[in-house]
Amino acid sequence: MKTAVIRILSFLFLSNFCASFTPSLSSAASSIGNKNQALKMSETNSNESATKPFSIVVDAKIEPARREEFLDLIEKDAVGSRAEAGCLRFDVLESQDEPNRFFFYEVYTDTDAVAFHKEQPHFALWTDFKASGGVVSATSFKCDGLFMSS
Repeated sequence: MKTAVIRILSFLFLSNFCASFTPSLSSAASSIGNKNQALKMSETNSNESATKPFSIVVDAKIEPARREEFLDLIEKDAVGSRAEAGCLRFDVLESQDEPNRFFFYEVYTDTDAVAFHKEQPHFALWTDFKASGGVVSATSFKCDGLFMSS
């Protein structure tokens, strides 16, 4: 019963997280030194037919014995991801309640940028870690950016 409640609360939290915590395109792109990209996205975002930014929220539980290995590789993945032209944001958050539970918050210009991201060597660090048994569980939530903060 407790597990079911936690799953429901996690789902509700992450659903709300996707809808309300998406950062502004201008701020996110500027923070990675991509002011021209931010301007283009802001201009196209006012057009109803424009492509929405694409976000991914990952809820991952890591094997306790492999925590340090994970922290090393996810930092490399985050730094590499932030250097991609189509990546507007890549944050790694650690749960205060569960020391081996992490959330990744990723924002991309579009799904093509996500496809590019998945081809990169820094992304392979994560997929290889998962394949080797370093992840207890991982759930991804795909979200469209709707109401971007300014």
